[in-house]
Amino acid sequence: MAAFSQALRQLIEAHQDKFAERLVNQCSRAFSRQLLDYPMVAWHARSSYVVRNRLRRKTDTAPEELAADTLVPLVQLLSVWCQEGRRGAIRSVVRELNSVDLSELSSKPGLDHEVVTIIFEFIE
Repeated sequence: MAAFSQALRQLIEAHQDKFAERLVNQCSRAFSRQLLDYPMVAWHARSSYVVRNRLRRKTDTAPEELAADTLVPLVQLLSVWCQEGRRGAIRSVVRELNSVDLSELSSKPGLDHEVVTIIFEFIE
C-alpha cells in the first residue's frame, strides 16, 4: 500500500495525472477503497481525487487475479521511469516495499533489468 501510494504521489508531483489515473484503474475497487483510506493518499488532495474519481466511474473490468496483484501495475511504471532516468522516484517507491514484495517484484516479467538491479540494493 505504501509503495503504491508513493508511486501515485510521485506521478502527481511530476504532473503525470493521466498515468496516475491509468495506474489506479489497474487496481480492484477493494484496493482503491483501501488506498483512499491510506494516510499518504488521504492527505494529498490530488491523489485522493484520482482515487475517488476511479471509484465513482469504474467497475472492475480486470480479471480478479490480476487486479488482486498490486505489484503488476508498478512493473510498467517503474520500467518507464527507468527509461526516463527517474531513478530517485524508483528508489522512493521500492524503499516502501518489504523484502518479500521486493523479491516478487524483481521476478515480474516486463520489468526493466536496471530496475531489478535497483531492487537488489534494497533486498536484505
